[in-house]
Amino acid sequence: MVHNGALKPEQVQTVLAYQTRWRCRFGDAVLELNMIPREPFLRLLAGHLNVPFIRPEQMDKVPGSVVHTVPAEVLGRLHVCPLRIQQGSSRGSIYVATHQPENLAFMDEVSFATGLNAQPVLALREDIERTLRRHGLLAGRHVEPIELPPEEDFRIDHSRF
Repeated sequence: MVHNGALKPEQVQTVLAYQTRWRCRFGDAVLELNMIPREPFLRLLAGHLNVPFIRPEQMDKVPGSVVHTVPAEVLGRLHVCPLRIQQGSSRGSIYVATHQPENLAFMDEVSFATGLNAQPVLALREDIERTLRRHGLLAGRHVEPIELPPEEDFRIDHSRF
């Protein structure tokens, strides 16, 4: 990313510090710190990994018939999303959005589940999850708030510890 002019060397140090602090992937840190906009980031990473990428608005157009070709359990566990199926002469291909296109085990598992050759397509995890939720294959992250009693009524019983 420095070579392509997307990041300056001092920005890389900031990203590495963030990555260490929050134990996340380098790319996630770049996006969280808003150092590169999403699409240019995807374009750079896809070029580096030599895979195609998909824009968020294209993910919204994925038909349910394609998404449901892979078992829901596999999609939810791997956080991948089928994009399209291409029939071939012997064995067809399934193009799969993934946030880890270098993870061959993910593609092998999709191939095994579908009987098709899985081809990785780079996408952001949040875009994949949004698409899976839209098709009812991934539960939403609904968190119920808790209400604590007023401070004067809230006492910790230290004798229990």
